Amino acid sequence: MVRLQEAPGDAARAQALSTALAVRAAVDTEFSSGLQQWHEQAKLVRTGDGDVHNTISGGTQHGPVLQGRDFSGLSFTTTSPPPATATEGETRSAQG
Repeated sequence: MVRLQEAPGDAARAQALSTALAVRAAVDTEFSSGLQQWHEQAKLVRTGDGDVHNTISGGTQHGPVLQGRDFSGLSFTTTSPPPATATEGETRSAQG
């Protein structure tokens, strides 16, 4: 488990841990029972109710828009928005 904590995104390490736990559970009934209890408790841990409601409104979006749930480790490199056209600029001046 310590090795997985060193690189939690490493799928190979996660699979190795899963295999090790399954093998141990197959040969040790007490361990199997404890693992099953842990698994049932872990199912109850949530970061939210699972529903996702995304809304984008107003204006023009210049750049990436990501909709979903529970993202981590993401980064975006974007450029500046394009300059406003004369019509857009006139509209902003009239409103401001």
